[in-house]
Order: sequence, then structure tokens, then C-alpha cells
Amino acid sequence: MARRMNVQVFGIDDVLKRFTETGGEPAKRDLEKITETYARKMASESAEMAPVDTGALKNSISSSPRKAEGEEIAWEWGSNLPYATRQEYEHKSKKGFVRKAIWNNRTKYREAIRNRIAKG
Repeated sequence: MARRMNVQVFGIDDVLKRFTETGGEPAKRDLEKITETYARKMASESAEMAPVDTGALKNSISSSPRKAEGEEIAWEWGSNLPYATRQEYEHKSKKGFVRKAIWNNRTKYREAIRNRIAKG
């Protein structure tokens, strides 16, 4: 089985504490929706950039986004195929398709979170 690639956002506990005091549940729901949107967008983009032989890797990535169990405002995506990690790091022409999708969206995701936090 392939190792899971993991992206984490640090400091969310402090943000949630502030939202409980100021914005409450509507703010948490907004952050959840923003996070879901960007997780799905990154998964879709990485699937489009993934190397294609049979299409299994692309399909496994694009259908993988889901809410992380036991976590608030956390979504995960990736592939359960045994060669997914190898393709991410070793494919000659498509190397880094997951990392590129994350990199391409990280600034916009951060801005969306900041804008929602500033809104109060």
C-alpha cells in the first residue's frame, strides 16, 4: 500500500478558539467549506497532471477527497494505489504532480481563509 501524502495546516486550534468567541458556528462552517473547496480543487488539478497509463491513478486521486475523520476543518485526498508515491517522486516528466497542485493553490487558499477570518 502506498504511503499517504499529508498536508497540514498549523494554528487552526487558535483560529477556532477565536471563532468560538467572535464568529461562532457560522464562521467554522465557512472555514470548512473553504477547506473542502480547495481540497477538491487540488485533487482535481493533481489528477489532471498525473501520468496516465490506464487512468487508474487519475481516477483514484479525483475521487478521493473526503473529510478527515475526527478532525475539525480538515480534508484529505490522495491515492490508495501502491505506485502513487513512486509516480509522484520518480516519474520523469510528470514528477511532483501532487506537490504542484498544492503549491499552485496554497496562496489562494490562505487568502480565502484570511479574508474569512478578517470578516469576523
